[in-house]
Amino acid sequence: MNTENNIAIVCITDNGKNLAVKIQKKLKEGKIYFVKKKNNEESQEVCNICNDTYTMKNDKLELRQQNSKNIIRIEQKLKDFIPTIFNKYRYIVFIMATGIVVRTIAPLIQSKFQDPAVIVTDEKGTNVISLLSGHMGGANEMTLYISHLIESNPVITTATDVNNKSSLDMIAKRLSGYVENFRDNVLKVNSMIVNNEPVGLFIDGNYDIDTRGFTILEYEDILNLDKKNNEEINNLETVVVISNKQKLDFESKKIIKLVPKDIVLGVGCKKNIDSKHMKDSLREFLHINNIDKNSIKAIGSIEIKKDEQAIIDLVNYLGVPFKIFTVEEIAQVDCLYSKSEWVKKNVGVYSVAEPCAHLLSEGNMIIEKQKFKGITFSAGRVNK
Repeated sequence: MNTENNIAIVCITDNGKNLAVKIQKKLKEGKIYFVKKKNNEESQEVCNICNDTYTMKNDKLELRQQNSKNIIRIEQKLKDFIPTIFNKYRYIVFIMATGIVVRTIAPLIQSKFQDPAVIVTDEKGTNVISLLSGHMGGANEMTLYISHLIESNPVITTATDVNNKSSLDMIAKRLSGYVENFRDNVLKVNSMIVNNEPVGLFIDGNYDIDTRGFTILEYEDILNLDKKNNEEINNLETVVVISNKQKLDFESKKIIKLVPKDIVLGVGCKKNIDSKHMKDSLREFLHINNIDKNSIKAIGSIEIKKDEQAIIDLVNYLGVPFKIFTVEEIAQVDCLYSKSEWVKKNVGVYSVAEPCAHLLSEGNMIIEKQKFKGITFSAGRVNK
C-alpha cells in the first residue's frame, strides 16, 4: 500500500509511543508526535528512542538535531497541537482513547470530502478503528492495512462495508471519477444500496471495480430504460453509468453518470498560439472523438513547450497535471509515428503529440494525431 509519506502518528503515553514506533517501522513511513505538555514556556527534550533534540518555543517546533526515526516530542496540549497538523497529513493515527480524539478533532471537522483520514487505536493495539473519512479519505483501507501489520482487530462501521456492498464514492475514488452533484448522488445511491433498493450499473469499458450491491446491466438494458417492455429494468429508479464518452447513446433521467479520469493528451503547437484558439480546438477534438472533458487525466508536451502560455492556460482550465518530456524521452518512441522533417528541424524530434500521449499512457494509444490550425492533439488511455 502506498502511504505517500503523509502519515502522522500521535501518542500521549510511553506505551503509546512504543506502539507508534512499531507501526512506523511496519509502515516504513510516518512521523510520530509524542505529545507531553509541560508548564514551562520553553523546554528542551531528548527523545529516548532516537536521541534527537527538539525545542517547542512560542508554539513552534524547532529541530535541534536531524532525527532518523521522525519522532518529535511536542510541548503543547493535544487540543492546541492537533489543529496545526490536521490538514497537513492525509492520514492521522491516534494512539489513545476514542473519546479524547473525538473531543480534540470535533471543532476541526468539515466534510468527508476535505477531512483527513482519522484512525484510532488503543495503546496496546488491540483494536484499530476507522473514525473519520472512511471512504473518500481512505481511513477504512488504512485501518485494514495497519490492523494486518500489527495483527489487531479492525473496526469499520460504514454501512456499505458492514453490509459487504460497494458504494458510489468508492467506485469514483477507484477511477478518480467525476460525478455531477457528487455529494447528493453519493448519498442517494449509497442509501439505496444499504436499504437493498435496486441500483443499476452499466460499465462502458473495461474497469476493475467492486460492483457488490449493484444490478449489472448490459447495453441493451440501458436502451430499454424508459420503455415498458421490460418490467425488471423499469423498476430501477437509479442507474449509474460509467463512461468517458461526451455523448451517450441513450438518455434517461434515471442515469447518474460517472466519468473515469483515464484519458491523457499529447499536445504540440506552434509558438505563441492564442489561448482561446487552443481551448476551442480542444473542444472540437473532444467533440469529434466523443470524449468527456472530465475524463482528461493529464496533458503532456515537449520540454521546449514548458512555458507555452496557451498550453499552461489549457492545463489550468482543465485542472490537470502538465507533464514535460525531454527530447531524449520522445526520441525513444517517435519512430513509431508519422514523421515531420520540419518538426525534427525545429524541436529535435519527428513528432510531439503522439509520442507524448504514448509515454503518458504507456503505449495505450486510442487516437492518432489530429491537427487544428497550428495545434496537434493525440490521446491515450490509462488502464484502471
